[in-house]
Amino acid sequence: MEQLIQVSKPGLFLSVQDLGRPGYQHLGVPASGAMDRYALIMGNRLLNNEDGFAALEITFGGTELTFKYDTVICVTGGDLAAHIDYEPVPLWETIKVQQGQQLIFERPIQGMRAYLCVAGGIQSEVWLGSQSTFEKGKMGSRLVEGDVVKVGQVEGDQPSFSSLRRDLRPILTKKVTLRVIASQMELEFTTASVSKFYQSSYVFKKGDRMGCMLEGAPLVHNSTADIVSDVVTYGTIQVPADGQPMILLADSQTTGGYTTIGTVISADHWKLAQMAPGTTVQFEKVSVEEAEWLQQLWQQF
Repeated sequence: MEQLIQVSKPGLFLSVQDLGRPGYQHLGVPASGAMDRYALIMGNRLLNNEDGFAALEITFGGTELTFKYDTVICVTGGDLAAHIDYEPVPLWETIKVQQGQQLIFERPIQGMRAYLCVAGGIQSEVWLGSQSTFEKGKMGSRLVEGDVVKVGQVEGDQPSFSSLRRDLRPILTKKVTLRVIASQMELEFTTASVSKFYQSSYVFKKGDRMGCMLEGAPLVHNSTADIVSDVVTYGTIQVPADGQPMILLADSQTTGGYTTIGTVISADHWKLAQMAPGTTVQFEKVSVEEAEWLQQLWQQF
C-alpha cells in the first residue's frame, strides 16, 4: 500500500521543504529550504529520520491533511493550534496517527510556521539535489487542495515515542533579540544611525519567504543607499533609501543593490522564521567567533 497524505485544505502556504540546495548561489539560485531549520532537524531526529529528510512547512494555519495510512509523525516549530480528532497535538513529540485521521492546523498561537515531519520523510520531485519548493525559480509550487503527498518507507521498525527535552524547545515570544555580525558597509551609515540600530526597537510589518520589512527609527546613509550589487544571504539586513531595515530570508535573491548593515547569525534564523506581524525586534552585535561558537553549540544537539 502506498503511503500517502492528502491535502484537504492547504491554508496560506503549504510546501515541501528540506535543508535546501546550497552550492548554487554563484549561479543565482538561492539555497531556499526550511525557514526554521532547527524545527526540521529536530523533528527528523525524533523520528530517527536523517536530518535532511523533507517535511511539510505549514505557514499561518488553515491547513487540513488526511492520512491514508498508519504512521508516526512529529510536529515542530510554531504552535498553530494543531489537533487530530479535536485532541491537541503536542509539539516536539512523536505521536501515532491512523488511516483516515485528519491533522488540522487552525491558526497561529505562537510563531508562524509549523513542520510536519513523518517517519520515512516526504517524497517529491528533486531540483538541483533538493526537494525544497522555490516557486519564483519554478522549482515546484505550493501544495493545493486535492494534492497527494507521498511518504518514504521506514527502514526497520516504526520509531517509538520520543520527545525533545524542555530546555531544547525554543521559546516563542512577541519580542525577539537578533544577534548580528556587522557588515563591511557599516561605515556607509552615520555613526548615530549605527548606534540607533543597536539601541532602538523595530516592528516586523510584513514578509514572506523572501524577506521581511521592519519599521522604526529610520537609519541615515552617509551618501546613498544604492551600491554595485553585492552578495546577500539568509539573514542579510539591507537598508534602502527610506532607512527602514529589510531582512532577507530563505528564498532571497543571491545579490542585492542596497547597503547592508549586518547579517543575522545562523543560530537565530529560527527566530526570523517564527516572527509574526507586530513582533518587536532588537539587534545585538556579536563577533564572527561568537557566531561560530553559537552555531557549533546549536549543531551538537
